[in-house]
Amino acid sequence: MITIFLHIPKTGGTTLNSVFQKQFVSNELFDHDRFQNKIMTIEDLKEREKEQLKGVSGHYFYGVHEYFSKPCQYFTMLRDPIERVISSYYFLQTYPIYPQVRDMTLDEFVKQMPFAQNLQTKMVSGVRRNPNLQKALENLRAFKVTGITEQFDESLFLMKREFGWKNIFYTKKNVTKTRKSRSEIPPETIRLIKEYNKLDIKLYHFGKQLLAEMLNEFTEQEKQELDAFKKEQHKQIQKGQ
Repeated sequence: MITIFLHIPKTGGTTLNSVFQKQFVSNELFDHDRFQNKIMTIEDLKEREKEQLKGVSGHYFYGVHEYFSKPCQYFTMLRDPIERVISSYYFLQTYPIYPQVRDMTLDEFVKQMPFAQNLQTKMVSGVRRNPNLQKALENLRAFKVTGITEQFDESLFLMKREFGWKNIFYTKKNVTKTRKSRSEIPPETIRLIKEYNKLDIKLYHFGKQLLAEMLNEFTEQEKQELDAFKKEQHKQIQKGQ
């Protein structure tokens, strides 16, 4: 079985991936176009290398499982679409690969950049140009776990239970410190983001329902273990600050 982390940008995925990485040895994980410290694409993997894999992670669209003959299971992390777009904008303003974003307003970014427009639905549906919400909902229902950035610890603990992960304590990675908060963004810009991300908003709410359903299945002992994890994780974050 290969576990595939469909990493949607600016959803807390870099932090989550740091936990995912700890669950494997180097020849078991294909990680963001890297295998055993070599840069390569999935197409470059030899069949014997594919047979060794237990984990795949990256900014992939649904469908990457078709590269493998072994059974696959997906998980992902969704984020409030408004927060994700705002975070993406401020992150990409300092990212050298997209110099055009530096001179854009947030409104221009939303109108002109494809990854500010229903990106979560595009990736989960596997449809790049005309995102298919129904397909995304069907795929998400079949995912082993759908995490929610705003419930990161609960999502991570659920992944530990479902995948048998060991150490899941983390430090936050790739946080956009220069971004404005949602309350600092003009209301008309928020409305514009919503307009261009109607499908993502529906997908996000469906993802929240899926997570709630799985969390409601926790036994009393699992609820206590989750509370203990959250308290210990909070302590570790406080120590690191």
